[in-house]
Amino acid sequence: MLIDHEPPAVREPVVDDADALIREARWRTRRRRGRIAVVVLLVGAGVLAFFAATGGGSGIVAETASRPFVDVKTLSHGGELAFVSRGQLWVLDGDTNELVHVSRGSQQAADPQFSPNGRWLTYLVDSTQVWLARSDGASPRYVTTGGGIGGWLPNGRLVAGSGLWTISSAGIVTRVATVPRGLAAWSPDGGRYVFFSGSLGSTTKASTGTQRLEVASSLNGKRTTWYTGKVSFTQSGAQGYFLLDAVVLPAREGILFQFDPDQSADLPADGLELYELRAPGARPKQIGLTVGLPIAIGANGTFAITNGGNRYAWLTKSVETCSAASALCTPVPTAHGELSFDPAWSPNGKQLAFVEAPTISATNFFQATVKRWYASHSLWILQRARTTPDEIKGSGGASSPTWSANGKSVMYVANDALWLLPTLSSKPVRIASPLLTPNNWQSFFGEINWTDQFAWLSHP
Repeated sequence: MLIDHEPPAVREPVVDDADALIREARWRTRRRRGRIAVVVLLVGAGVLAFFAATGGGSGIVAETASRPFVDVKTLSHGGELAFVSRGQLWVLDGDTNELVHVSRGSQQAADPQFSPNGRWLTYLVDSTQVWLARSDGASPRYVTTGGGIGGWLPNGRLVAGSGLWTISSAGIVTRVATVPRGLAAWSPDGGRYVFFSGSLGSTTKASTGTQRLEVASSLNGKRTTWYTGKVSFTQSGAQGYFLLDAVVLPAREGILFQFDPDQSADLPADGLELYELRAPGARPKQIGLTVGLPIAIGANGTFAITNGGNRYAWLTKSVETCSAASALCTPVPTAHGELSFDPAWSPNGKQLAFVEAPTISATNFFQATVKRWYASHSLWILQRARTTPDEIKGSGGASSPTWSANGKSVMYVANDALWLLPTLSSKPVRIASPLLTPNNWQSFFGEINWTDQFAWLSHP
């Protein structure tokens, strides 16, 4: 059974302000080496019904020029999986065994994200348009243009472009407010919101100004200044440490943030110092050097980072586990000559998944180089009570591990496909492929944002 429903016509785009452009730039920086993995226990388009499309219930949807390979039975009762294949967005519903084609025609989709309540799915179209569908892929509709997807607030509102949006149970999307100026991050429970404020007096003549990191208990609540720094502008350009991005640790453990020295356009590509701030007026403590914000938040004041700079993906990266209370980090053991990255804590905080790969000396990121390096990856698990990690057999090529909400399964990317490890002792199974356009793996010095390609809404 094949049912086609064309999405509604695109409305005139909302004109977004300069703040939206700034948020988009920060969003793009933040996305390097994947999304921030915050562990919390929290889908008309074309529908390919399972038994009709898979040839009598074999569970396999064969790859064609217009649809991906999908192993439907592997995700049975495992929630909903949104993934991008060759620029098209699909949703696999593990409860109904239906494969839904969400994006249509020439639309190029990316960055699927499920809402906290599990009812909605946002995604980007053609890099600039924000679209929304039901979590099973039904009823896609245009929301706004510009600024990217800021994310979902804990109260269910969507941050997109320069606006805050609500979605009714009937799917009516309403812009209810403008994003508060300077909004940078928020905690999963909605108890803390971080804002960056302050500016230079002028960028055409010598002037001075300030940068402030402020925290409020609600989106529009009274802000408390946690950090203040001086910046200036001279004939040489901007000078000083400008606030760039932040992560709010849960349970009021503190705030992680980065500076962009002198508003450099080049330094963030090679990594910026990561700092922790515990309280208003406290001195920021340097934790490490990260390219983007590859941070996995665990339980009881723990988190993990990928420490190490350099824009080449295959140089100077290592996973470290950190304590918010002490602001100290400890490297995860790896074999000599091996890098580690892509940390992901299990929901209970007892297991850390990460990826190992050899360092290489390549100074290009041609297709052959990038594919060869990603094929050398492997998935590892570190039990919190142990000091030595274990390799997952059969996980060659692994990147971007993601835990199920119940902590029993791990999904990851390998060899341009999505794979599921049903349990840590089972054999990995390929779910869907391909993800990227063949022979066109877009990368930045070997870095591919695989998390732009999928989102998994698994059952607790």
